[in-house]
Amino acid sequence: MRKNVLVTGASSGIGRATALRLAAEGHTVFAAARRTDRLEALAAETPGTIVPVQLDVTDPDAVRGAVAAVAERAPAGLDVLVNNAGYALTGPVETLETDAVRAVFETNVVGLFDVTRAFLPQMRANRRGRIVNVSSMLGRMTVPGSGVYGGTKYAVEAMSDALRMEVRSFGIDVVVVEPGFVDTEIDTTSAMIAHDGAIADYAELERDMTAYLAAQVKAGATAEAVAATLVHASTVRNPKPRYVAPAKNAIVLKVLTTLPTRLADRLKLQTVRSS
Repeated sequence: MRKNVLVTGASSGIGRATALRLAAEGHTVFAAARRTDRLEALAAETPGTIVPVQLDVTDPDAVRGAVAAVAERAPAGLDVLVNNAGYALTGPVETLETDAVRAVFETNVVGLFDVTRAFLPQMRANRRGRIVNVSSMLGRMTVPGSGVYGGTKYAVEAMSDALRMEVRSFGIDVVVVEPGFVDTEIDTTSAMIAHDGAIADYAELERDMTAYLAAQVKAGATAEAVAATLVHASTVRNPKPRYVAPAKNAIVLKVLTTLPTRLADRLKLQTVRSS
């Protein structure tokens, strides 16, 4: 069955790969992002139906505009919302600036919240729909330097769990997809922050973290591999509440979330420092 799907953060990486894959399968994809030039190029290069939608998830007016744009093209309403927009912020907690922390929460948490709330009324009215939230393995377990970014994803996990129960009776599914490290622009630009060693006590840890992140990104999954999971979560008849992407990472996640906390801490510190 063909669906109307909105994908945020669709101009690059996982969002772009997801939009292309959904369009190739015959769905109408509303590809949303701030970079409309990229969206127009995306629409031009695929034989499927991709509708560019300009959207900054932190701008309430832009969110309302996206709702209007979808309603104009799909009067019956949206079938699936894929909340993918987001970026990473890494570093020891003490070294990060308050404005930077506030900004990443505005995009990864508040932006996701605003977009979801904007499209929920029509899903409730139709008594059907699906919300797929892109979280992270770091939304279930934390490594040094990931406290703030992971915190945004822990928040996404909590909101998704509550929302899943709240809207179940309206025929709306809420699904979380938890990628591990992925070789996309989010990892090669925003996550790989150049730390300046302003606090000398953290300099060694920052060097270790930079090496660790570089190694993990290099060995990470492709955007297309994660997109395959997102498309499955968006279109399968009875989705699971959670998917780890790639699925093989589920074993690592289970181990690190079930070990005693102090033991898990030691293992994660050793992993970061040995990269």
